[in-house]
Amino acid sequence: MARLEIDLRITARTAVAVGAGGSAGSRVDRSIVRDAWGRPLIPGSQLKGRVRHAAEQILSAVGQDVPAHFDDERATLIRDLFGSPEHPSPLFFHDLPSTIMPEPPESITARRLVRLRPSVALSRRRRIAEESLLVLQEVGAEGMIFAAEQAICGEVPDEPQIALLWAALKLADRWGGGKSRGLGWTTVEATIRWDGVVIDEIRLAQTLRRISGGR
Repeated sequence: MARLEIDLRITARTAVAVGAGGSAGSRVDRSIVRDAWGRPLIPGSQLKGRVRHAAEQILSAVGQDVPAHFDDERATLIRDLFGSPEHPSPLFFHDLPSTIMPEPPESITARRLVRLRPSVALSRRRRIAEESLLVLQEVGAEGMIFAAEQAICGEVPDEPQIALLWAALKLADRWGGGKSRGLGWTTVEATIRWDGVVIDEIRLAQTLRRISGGR
């Protein structure tokens, strides 16, 4: 086993809405997740879930076995990387706070990072806009950056697992809600170190081809 560290930088090409659920006491109908300084945030739980989903898509596309459900305890690459109820994941997924410029967190205000996006509610039955129902949704500004050093870290035994994580991060280019309305498009950049050595993308791509049987 060797130490894996992945630094992540996710740049928003369109506004991003990572929902926090309720918005009691606010004029906003749909709020976003924030950190202690009020900055939009991609939680580590969403990072893990999004990367796992992308990894399952990749393996399914090349005919590799993936868990049928979360409680599936069969030995698969997905279970080995992301865990299951009986097998804890060897990886830790950390929150990705946001910024739009190289300033200390306490000097960045939510006003500069968050926008209100108006929209109307649609009737699924009638397939038209509901009357007199305007929705205000918080979104992170276009151009903001969600980043963290060692955003993903842990112990992994071999390079194929690392190559799968890298490919999943490349595939995961949409984050948060509102995807059908053009929200959440991003560019993902990852620096991957294994046992302290940076692994370049050419090597990872070659390893990934071996996983997929050369497809």
